[in-house]
Amino acid sequence: MNHKLRSILAGLLVLALVSLACGISIPSGTTIDNAATAVAGTVNALAGTAESLITVIPHDLTLTPDDGLPTLPPLVEAAPLRVSFAAPDGSLYTWTEGMATAVQLVGPSGICCSYVSPDGTLIAFTRYTDYQFVALEVINSDGSNRRTLLDAAAMNALPRPDGSVGSEAGQIVWVPNSHVLAMNTRTVYEGPGLAFSENLYLINTDTSMLTTLLSTGSSSWKFFYSPDASKIAVSLPTQVDMYNADGSVLKLHEIYYDFVNTASEYAWVASPVWSADSLNLAAGVPPANPWDEVPDDSRVYRFAADGLSGEISFQTQMPFLEGGSVAFAPDQSKFLYFTRFGAPADNTYTLNIGFFDGTPNVAYTNGGFNENPVWSPDNTHFFYAIGSGGTNTPYIGQVGAAPAAIADYTNAGQIQWLDANRYLVVSQNAGVSRLLLGTIGAPTGLVFDSGSASTNFLTFSVNR
Repeated sequence: MNHKLRSILAGLLVLALVSLACGISIPSGTTIDNAATAVAGTVNALAGTAESLITVIPHDLTLTPDDGLPTLPPLVEAAPLRVSFAAPDGSLYTWTEGMATAVQLVGPSGICCSYVSPDGTLIAFTRYTDYQFVALEVINSDGSNRRTLLDAAAMNALPRPDGSVGSEAGQIVWVPNSHVLAMNTRTVYEGPGLAFSENLYLINTDTSMLTTLLSTGSSSWKFFYSPDASKIAVSLPTQVDMYNADGSVLKLHEIYYDFVNTASEYAWVASPVWSADSLNLAAGVPPANPWDEVPDDSRVYRFAADGLSGEISFQTQMPFLEGGSVAFAPDQSKFLYFTRFGAPADNTYTLNIGFFDGTPNVAYTNGGFNENPVWSPDNTHFFYAIGSGGTNTPYIGQVGAAPAAIADYTNAGQIQWLDANRYLVVSQNAGVSRLLLGTIGAPTGLVFDSGSASTNFLTFSVNR
């Protein structure tokens, strides 16, 4: 490395460290910080690019071969927090720390879902009209440079089975530490059904170049990038396969399981969870016939990404398809799972804590659960909700301690932890959606209130 290059890299490192040191923490009080200076800074930064500023809240397609894949940048530290969300009216907003209130980037235009890039500088989003796919687009997080990556015609031009009437966006994720979107497509037929194209695509959002990375050979599958972006787990109806980031096969049949009867038109596939070091995965799998009155055991697997080791770590009866919804702690030392409590007609269950080190499992609490639990990054706390239908009461659970009910909101939906103590959650009451900032042991803050009732839900994304 020559002297000039070393000097440039050193300067960039210093700049990165200074930027991190100047980061502002998310406010932990009852409302989001609304200091006048923050408002002024936000308005000036977004002037002429965002379509409107929210009132302060009180409290043609190019296909290229695989050898044209974009190179991923090196692993970086966590970027400053960035949140995006699609409001019930189909508009797009963003919010970040220090911002007095959320800022509207795109007005009502049928936006259903958004996806924040790992570095927080880009927001991808999908648009629909009358349940028909319109476009996959991307916009800079400051509201500038909105562009279309795939419109309906380009999406329908992608390979799809004979007899289908079109395609639409399926699973979409950002490749870790990149500006590359990974995507499969859902195949649309005249009648009911849930099927996907066989191909995994990559879209470089800086160049709009689309490439085909690999073909799974299946119409039912999901994919999961490792945290370091070096590997991709692909889950199929009876197995999990492993690929390298360039699309080459690392190991087929990492784990096998029976085809699961879902009592519907879609085929169940596993949702493996990666360890932070990208070396191992864990997955829960229900039995072949989970609707039996006395079903066979569900299983919890742990296996190495290289396929050299793997085992069934735990198995027991779990209700219905809940064996596929086991929640693993980030460090994969523990997991949460449901077992039946009382008679089947009671629809009550026990939330259990399991341990991979052989520590006896703990029956933590009983109730009617209508949301799956979510672990905090500290591997100790977890969020869950007890209720029925669209009504629930949220709780913070803790390993070794009693659960604590959250008193200042109800009807929790989508939730994601930001750090060991704070999380974002959607609450909907009487059709009105709110995006809330929760903090363990403190009142809940309000990020956004839709203000009017809608049958649509608010959905959000965060680069965490």
